[in-house]
Amino acid sequence: MNLKEAYELLGLPEGAAKEEVEKRYFILIRRDRGSKQRETTEHAEAQGINIEDINKAYKLILEAEDQKTTEQFNEANYGKYKAMGPMVQKTEHFFSYYKFHVLGAIAIIAALIYGINAYIDHRQEQERLANLPPVDVSVSFFGEYYSSDGTYPMSDLKPLEDRFLSQFPDWKRVTVFFTYVPSQMNSQQDTAMIQKSIIDLMMNKADVYIMDKENFNKLARDGSLLPLDGSNESKLGAGYKPELALKASTEDVPEQHVYGVDISASPLLEGLPVIGKEYVAGIRINGEKRDNAFKFISEYLEPAAAAK
Repeated sequence: MNLKEAYELLGLPEGAAKEEVEKRYFILIRRDRGSKQRETTEHAEAQGINIEDINKAYKLILEAEDQKTTEQFNEANYGKYKAMGPMVQKTEHFFSYYKFHVLGAIAIIAALIYGINAYIDHRQEQERLANLPPVDVSVSFFGEYYSSDGTYPMSDLKPLEDRFLSQFPDWKRVTVFFTYVPSQMNSQQDTAMIQKSIIDLMMNKADVYIMDKENFNKLARDGSLLPLDGSNESKLGAGYKPELALKASTEDVPEQHVYGVDISASPLLEGLPVIGKEYVAGIRINGEKRDNAFKFISEYLEPAAAAK
């Protein structure tokens, strides 16, 4: 059966609209279902029509319509590519059906590359640190401090580390942490800096803290600082004076103890690339380099006492 015969079998002119084809098809289907009626049966026999032929004709016409629609679409969308049209169409269909698979594969490859680079960088950093001398002491500026150019946080800590090393010639390595803690929360950025300071406090295990008085009170109350009075007082050196002591009580120890000393008057602070209103030195309660931490503070107290 060809297309012309299919139209004739349905009793339609060639090229009839799809709506007419469907309407005629369902009429013939209903007639077939009602073939028990005498006049319908006689009509079907007279026409020599059976339901199988009707289905074939209907299917053939629909396939031709679909093919025609597809050709028109391809001509409108891919005709400009001429001979390359079929290839462009296949490529577009591929990315249409598999775009999420392709994007997922790209994401996995990118993650692998990032992971490999991060691993290489980590190994190189570990090798670099392994070749460095051990840390003699670590110092954390924790409070409302700025770098010498008035910005925060301090991006380059090496000049500060080098300055400390020049003050303690026997030491080979000093590490410095710099955490800006705003005294007031006037913006979302200030709130974010407060949250960051809490993380820094947990992550950066400094031996010596240099703080403003507000943050000294916070750290002392939290039990983060070592008591400096009693048996530890002698370790602060001859420059220590009671009037330089800052006392506080903790949640676990209600009586007050000395947890910090004011080193703001020390000439050793002059020239440091750090700007702040107050400089209170304390020692982390579980610091690893406790002896050097006491040496650091006593050195800063000695010139302060001499200046007075």
